[in-house]
Amino acid sequence: MKHWIGDSVAREVAWAGVDIGKAHHRWVCVVDSEGTKLWSAKLVNDESELTAVIMKVSGLAEQVVWTVDIVSAPAALLLALLAQAGHPVRYAPGRMVAAMSAAYAGEGKTDSKDAFLIAETARIRRDLTVIDQSADLTRNLGLLIAHRNDLTADRSG
Repeated sequence: MKHWIGDSVAREVAWAGVDIGKAHHRWVCVVDSEGTKLWSAKLVNDESELTAVIMKVSGLAEQVVWTVDIVSAPAALLLALLAQAGHPVRYAPGRMVAAMSAAYAGEGKTDSKDAFLIAETARIRRDLTVIDQSADLTRNLGLLIAHRNDLTADRSG
């Protein structure tokens, strides 16, 4: 389920928050400099879908600040694809996102709200840690993806 919010005009900067789930990437939300939702989507942990989302989100702004709430194995594919695309990624610890949720009344805890809060946290707090994309897990997964893509191109070409 994907929702366009606002117009399709690219901005200078946008913030993408990804609420990471254990089995899949649950939700991504993109906000502009005013905190207005530009795009929101439920995701699965699939290379082709994540690649399409990265391209779509990249088209919303000249620069996209990606932020995740988990940096362990469940986020590895997304982190590898973002590294491969040359996008830096920031980390918003869960406790920081939970503290931010107190400032936003309304709906209870949902994946879409968590993704929005992660994006808002990155927009408001410029001191979030940038993830080292040369970490072994991310780098190795990126190499495997590139190798598989080469094999696929050789088979079909």
